[in-house]
Amino acid sequence: MNEQAAAPVVVARSRRVSLAWLVPVLALAAACVLGYQAWLERGLPVFITFEDAGGLRAGDALVYRGIPVGEIRDVRLARDLGRVVIEARLRPEAEDLAREGTRFWVARPEVSLAGVSGLDTLLGPTYLNVHPGSTPGDVRTRFEGDKRAPLDQLASGLHIVLRLVRRGTVSTGSPILYRDVPVGQVDGVRLASDARFVEVDATIREEYGHLVRQRTRFFKASGIGVDFGWFQGLSVRAESLEALVNGAIAFATPEKPGDAVGDGAVFDVADAPESDWLKWSPALSASSP
Repeated sequence: MNEQAAAPVVVARSRRVSLAWLVPVLALAAACVLGYQAWLERGLPVFITFEDAGGLRAGDALVYRGIPVGEIRDVRLARDLGRVVIEARLRPEAEDLAREGTRFWVARPEVSLAGVSGLDTLLGPTYLNVHPGSTPGDVRTRFEGDKRAPLDQLASGLHIVLRLVRRGTVSTGSPILYRDVPVGQVDGVRLASDARFVEVDATIREEYGHLVRQRTRFFKASGIGVDFGWFQGLSVRAESLEALVNGAIAFATPEKPGDAVGDGAVFDVADAPESDWLKWSPALSASSP
């Protein structure tokens, strides 16, 4: 009896799929996603030149319409050592601001001393204001910064110029008072071209512009006065806390006020009011002659 050759036995083994190769693939994909996101968020670099840094430093914000639209990355001297170059980056959604006609100027947060809690904002950080031109031009990444807010960006109202012998505590944001009521503010302070005066750009709010007339008198409202008389003793006069800290300027208008004034009118600011000025009480309205 012939023995038949034993048929080979085939054993089917299931193959296990190794997941080890997925780890580097997933890591590469994650790196690509993060890199792409970082590329999108890096923003557009812009360079703004100023005569001085004005307190700006890396990390300060670029602000448009009250919201941050970028960040200052570096503050350095220009090669000629005569100017300062601010390197900033605009967020992707704000890159259209990098156009011909866009303006940049240094601004500070508004200071309000309505309550004691407002005192901690006196040393608040500076920031860089940015505003596009009325007609956006070609793409641009290098700009000349403005010393102060452009006139077309100031609040609507009556724009006047006040002249002081010394600046004192007057600064951008200082209130303009009428009967101790804030009716305007200081928009900028500079030395006159002949260095004889300090010139202050101020805006009187539109609804109060009619209070300023040809015979209006302006005076500092930020001092503390001391009176002494042998029979009346010692008395101290102090303005409000806001006036003392913010360097307020006040004004008074006489019974015969004179004609209304227009933008650009110039007034001298006295260190203190004359006694008669505080007694003036004219009836004025927007329609008063």
